[in-house]
Amino acid sequence: MNNILPKVLINIADDLSEKKAISGEELIWVIDREVKRLSEANLRNLEELIGEDVRQKIFNTITGAERISVFAPDMHVKLNHLGERFYSPPTHRYKPDELEKAFKRLVNLRFANIAKKIEDILYEMLQKSDYLISDVRSQVPGICKSIQAVKNDNKILLFIFPSIIFLAESLPKLNKIKAKHIIVVPSEKSPAPFVSFIRENMDQVEKNNEMMIWVVNPEQKTISPLVGPPKDKEFWKYLQDPEKNLQAAQIWSKGTVRSRVLDDNS
Repeated sequence: MNNILPKVLINIADDLSEKKAISGEELIWVIDREVKRLSEANLRNLEELIGEDVRQKIFNTITGAERISVFAPDMHVKLNHLGERFYSPPTHRYKPDELEKAFKRLVNLRFANIAKKIEDILYEMLQKSDYLISDVRSQVPGICKSIQAVKNDNKILLFIFPSIIFLAESLPKLNKIKAKHIIVVPSEKSPAPFVSFIRENMDQVEKNNEMMIWVVNPEQKTISPLVGPPKDKEFWKYLQDPEKNLQAAQIWSKGTVRSRVLDDNS
């Protein structure tokens, strides 16, 4: 029985060995995957050893809240990046690209759970606005789903990305699309990823008169415009605070609003 905890922690450590930064959500996911591999008997034995909340206990020992084993990997250094909390080993000097990789893993992990909700919310709005919807293929990298919406002579392409952070690298190809197109991204826990994108890419975005960016909140079931006012007046009925949200992007692009979660990585 006493060998169960070291084995679990060593397996988790092996998984984390290549990750120099990890979000709390991803860490819980890694722990949960390892715990689910245990037999019912081994899980009960582990609960008797460290308590019923096994996943939280292991999380706490890895992140330094409480030390229950010398075999636990040490990720107690806390870092902020784009409004999210990440953990890093104390002996490793983190680099911005490692935080960026950790953030991308985090948003992809979240997107897997909300992708269907986002599609449903988007489809419902388009259907209410009298559009016929069909799936299409796209050669633009980073897109998870491509949709064509048609009403009378008006055709719009919609591209769903797992996060706004993936959009910048696709802008060159998107800017070559001549048809009207809407980039659809999920909301984030912090406005920081949107502020960062707008500040760094607004010049390119404004050159593309055919592109709009919408943000879908899967929990509130709302769609908010971020860039580009929709020309179809029917859309205005269903968009969340369109004037306010479009104005926010303009304010961010001028750098007049400072964001601690964006600028402070300490």
